[in-house]
Amino acid sequence: MTRNLLVFLYFLVFVSVVANGQMVSNSTIQNDPAKETLCARRAKVKPVPFLIDQNYAESTRAVRPDTTFIAEDGVIPELIECRVSGSTGKYETDSLTSENSSWHLPRPQQFTPSIETAAGQIKAADVYLKAARDKVNREGFDHSFSPGAGVYEINLNVGPWYNPGVRFAGMKAERYDIAVEGKLFYKSSGPDLDAVRVSCLLSPMFEVKSIQAK
Repeated sequence: MTRNLLVFLYFLVFVSVVANGQMVSNSTIQNDPAKETLCARRAKVKPVPFLIDQNYAESTRAVRPDTTFIAEDGVIPELIECRVSGSTGKYETDSLTSENSSWHLPRPQQFTPSIETAAGQIKAADVYLKAARDKVNREGFDHSFSPGAGVYEINLNVGPWYNPGVRFAGMKAERYDIAVEGKLFYKSSGPDLDAVRVSCLLSPMFEVKSIQAK
């Protein structure tokens, strides 16, 4: 059996093991407190709680037992892995990984399908349309229109208008809330349609938190 084939088979086994793991809190993975403090100081970050695939953590430490895992929140949350660098001999950041199936920050219960999917955005838009029509409560509805996607998750990477803490539809938005905005058009006495702009804030479970019509 060639070396390349052996490497490939090892990779398949590693992926299979990691894929079948369970997500556990960072408080259970037994970081060495002194190394964790050193890791954070040299990475110049303030660690935050996170969830990590238990098999991923164990498989990584099977190869590098000195690995410390910490996470940083931000526009792109990152998992930081510290260990002794082969090039510097210092205990420092050796790997940075954005959120994926192996780890992520804690999140509230969220609607399925995910808002990150087309099906999830369509569902959020459906909830919005029903709530918007109930809010306007007017006869002669013709159609609705949303510029672009019209559906946004409140997060750190979606411009200043959809950051956590911004007031949307009259309420302070929290991270992972869903902002939906668009227009409802109604028949009028003339050739043009009347437009009503409606903004809606949904919870991560697509419950209506606040709605505003102008």
